Parts: sequence; structure tokens; C-alpha cells
Amino acid sequence: MNLRQLESNFEALAAEDPLWTILSDDSKRGGKWDENAFYKTGESVIDDLEARLEKIGFPLGGYSAIDFGCGGGRLTFPLSKRFNNCYGIDISSNMVAYAKCRISRGPNCSFIVNRDTRLDFENESIDLAFSAIVFQHISPRYTLKYFRELSRVLKPKGLLVFQLPSRLNPQFEGNQKPFRQLRKQLHYRLKAVAQRIPFIESQSFFEMHAIPCERVIRHLETQCSFKVLGCQDFPAAGPAWISHLYIARKTSPVS
Repeated sequence: MNLRQLESNFEALAAEDPLWTILSDDSKRGGKWDENAFYKTGESVIDDLEARLEKIGFPLGGYSAIDFGCGGGRLTFPLSKRFNNCYGIDISSNMVAYAKCRISRGPNCSFIVNRDTRLDFENESIDLAFSAIVFQHISPRYTLKYFRELSRVLKPKGLLVFQLPSRLNPQFEGNQKPFRQLRKQLHYRLKAVAQRIPFIESQSFFEMHAIPCERVIRHLETQCSFKVLGCQDFPAAGPAWISHLYIARKTSPVS
């Protein structure tokens, strides 16, 4: 789906059940997330990120950070404890409003609605950009543009760290049917087309996307002025997907 449809779907989902939309545990659907427990999960993610970066010699901290696809600030708030300024950006105004209402969890956070592939930050102004369980819901044609834009706003030697699936997990029982990936893509396309037809009622949904590791690394290193420092197992997309955490360091300004 295009970015306009992505925005529309996430606006509707966020209005109905914001915490489940961000962290889709089936047992929590229908407003069953306890808010404190929900935000506690974000602290665990950032603690894990800190440990991973320290293992390769990069302490987590600095002047400014971006949480790309921030939702309700689940990761923004704990990330802000390591940075002077932390910016949560999201395509959904409902999500941003939800996060702003909880700003006491991270007073040095700012939340921004961003609806296209251009980010409203100065060149080379950010130390770290982080994103988890976000790019998997964005069409690859936009994800690759976002990588280049994030490189623009990162300082030289700044870090881009993000999670993204690379493929379906062949060991997962539901993926053993023939042409599973092709059928998923066709299913998403049909649902997206149906949403564009005025007289057809359709439910809001989010897509799942994957980009092969080799393609991601090649794009980062040849098109975005990054050196990829790591591609680690990171099963945040659930058992049906092979998912990774990429750690990339900006080497020079984007030409």
C-alpha cells in the first residue's frame, strides 16, 4: 500500500486499540493491555539494544536520537533516558497524540507527525536513529527511501539501528504451503485495492513485508553512505518470520 493508505489504516487502528496496534499480542486485543506493563516492554527492548551496542564498542547515548515509527512512545521514553533530546516520529496523528498525553514518562521527548519520506530535521543533526517493528509494515519501496533520508539527518559516525524481516521462516508450519509469500503479497494487494473502492466496506489492516539481507546491506552501503557493523538475529516479527537487527554507521555525507 502507499503511504496515504498506510496513514489511514494506522489512524483507524490507533483510534480503536492503540496499544494492541503497537504491540500485537492477541491476548491483549480489545483494550486488554495494562498501560504500565505495555511501557515496561519498551524498557526491556532498549536495555537489550544498549547491551548489543556495548558488545561491539558503541555506548548508547549522546545528544539526540530518533525513534522512527514511535507509536505511543513505548521505545521513545526509555531511549530518552540515554539522550539529551529524543524525537518520536510517526505517520499517525492519533499515535502522536497518545504519546504526547504521556510526556511525563519522558519530559525530554518531542513527538512529530511525519507523513512522507522527507524528515523535518537538519542535515547531520542526529546521533542515533532506531526503529523496531515498524519497517516490516512499510512497503520496501518506501523503506529504502527512509534509509537514505535517515542517513541524511545522521551525523558522521552516527548510528542507524533497525529491525526488519528478511524472509518467511520455512520451519513455521503455516509457511510450508506452496507459494506462501506470493499468496501473502496478493492478499495484501487485493485488500489495498478494495480500500480504494468507495462502495466497498473494508477493515483496516497492516501489511507484513520482508527484504532479503543482501539487498538491505547493499543498499545501505552503496546508496546511503553506511557501513553495516552487524546483522543480528532479532525475532521481533514473530515465529512466522526470520527477522534481524541491523547496526549501521554513517561513514560520510549522502551525495
